[in-house]
Amino acid sequence: MAVSITLRNIIKKYDEKAALNNVTLGVEKGHIHAIIGTTGSGKSTLLRVIATLCVPTLGSGYINGLNLGARQNQIRHQIGYMSQDSRFEQSLTLMENLTLHGKLHGIAQADLINRISGFVRRFEVADSLHAFPREVSFGTRRKMEFIRAVLHNPSILLLDEPTASLDQGCKELMEAFLREQKLRFTTVMVSSNIDQVERLADRISILDDGRLVADGTLKELKETERENRILDLTLSETHERDFNILDASPHVVSYTVQGNHVEIITEVDIPPEKITALFHERVVEATPRLPALTDIFKRMIKVEAIHE
Repeated sequence: MAVSITLRNIIKKYDEKAALNNVTLGVEKGHIHAIIGTTGSGKSTLLRVIATLCVPTLGSGYINGLNLGARQNQIRHQIGYMSQDSRFEQSLTLMENLTLHGKLHGIAQADLINRISGFVRRFEVADSLHAFPREVSFGTRRKMEFIRAVLHNPSILLLDEPTASLDQGCKELMEAFLREQKLRFTTVMVSSNIDQVERLADRISILDDGRLVADGTLKELKETERENRILDLTLSETHERDFNILDASPHVVSYTVQGNHVEIITEVDIPPEKITALFHERVVEATPRLPALTDIFKRMIKVEAIHE
């Protein structure tokens, strides 16, 4: 399949701090590519680099075959970008904001009105068209920002936490649109909602401290954990010696402790009973399971055992 976005060895420094450190990435045409990582891992910076709003310190890239460093104006017309922060002009109504955006992208007036009307009906915000951005709810404003991002029919759609803090109804509307219109766009989406990433993404990249630490389909990422099993334990109480026991066990790959809950990664062929026996009568509940994306994410960003 054709590749719409290619980044090679991208480094972005602010003073001496590398927000992105040698990131190489390819995004296939018509795919939804999710970027996940902790706060400050470089996710938003990566989107801004693709959007040509942030110039890399080093590295190269191509968007639909256009050089990222030399063809910025052409690239911007092919991109729809929804940031975490509102980019609406506060002195204009939402209708005026959308109209201005459409005209800047050369959409004829009649076509523009039809597009806006269709989108506001679909996203259930028609009643707010003539309000100012500050007068509407956060959810309405985010839906309007999403509409603006797709209004000019871009080939590249960049979404930075598009459904964060939205109610379930808003999330479902946006997700349904992305699924139905998937082949119209090449989408790069930053999301802290792991369940959403599992539902939507064709491919997932994990960033940690500016570095790309994992990249693949959900199936490929899960394959990296095929030798492991998760055992979720609830104990009646935890003791300091429990940590020494787990550290000493040859069958325990890693673990986290939160209160009386212990999440243990073991080798896949180790019977759960062999682990629960370490805690004797203090085991209230034991649930073995295969690793999910959340578990892979935590391992990739090297989350250490939490002793509370």
